[in-house]
Amino acid sequence: MFLRSGFTRHLLLMLPFLGAAVHSSPVVAAGIVPSTTLLMIEEADMGGTINLVNTDPVPNLLYTTITDLPDDTGTHLMVTQPVVRVEPGQTQQLRFILRTDAPLTTEHLKRVVFEGIPPKDAATKRIKVDFNLRQDIPVLIHPKNLPVVKDAWKLLHWSANGKTVTVKNPSPYVVRLALGVTTLPSSATGKLAKPYILPGETMTATLNKAADVDNQLKFTPASRYGVDVPSFTAPLNQ
Repeated sequence: MFLRSGFTRHLLLMLPFLGAAVHSSPVVAAGIVPSTTLLMIEEADMGGTINLVNTDPVPNLLYTTITDLPDDTGTHLMVTQPVVRVEPGQTQQLRFILRTDAPLTTEHLKRVVFEGIPPKDAATKRIKVDFNLRQDIPVLIHPKNLPVVKDAWKLLHWSANGKTVTVKNPSPYVVRLALGVTTLPSSATGKLAKPYILPGETMTATLNKAADVDNQLKFTPASRYGVDVPSFTAPLNQ
């Protein structure tokens, strides 16, 4: 069973058998933990690295998989050690190699999943139910000749027409943001289809009421390294 979380938990359950009483053991919160909430890949280095630590008291097999987004193509990323054993307390560094179809002019986005698989306990007679929780974090690929902008959400263009709000990203930067948006001063609300907007992309959202008199829009962007920042209010064109 797979769940997304910032932690890995192993749940031991003593299940009833032929009328036996039910016993349970405590939940242990631990697992393979990455050192950052975003993997940065630099075209100038043709790759990047990330450190992960095994906080479990047992060794884990660390499985790493890279997910390509269906709306972002042109880059190819591979991990040099897709499966590696990590001992208790050990820090494991993973290296990622970037290949591109052409020199990059805009940022790109992927996702990477880290999953730690603990060993099976063959000696115990208890029935063990393992919840192998995965660390699923974004991968940001940055072009060699593109200056770093830490607040690229300020470059988005927002407009409204009746109950529809439109956001355009004319910049070469990937912008990540929360789904919910609110127009001001009427407080009409809507939800975007996904939590990111790629360079050159346009997205729309349907509002719960018309925003004809509104001239501002409030949303919550994510910082370059994935930490939520205070909500930002942008101009809203009609």
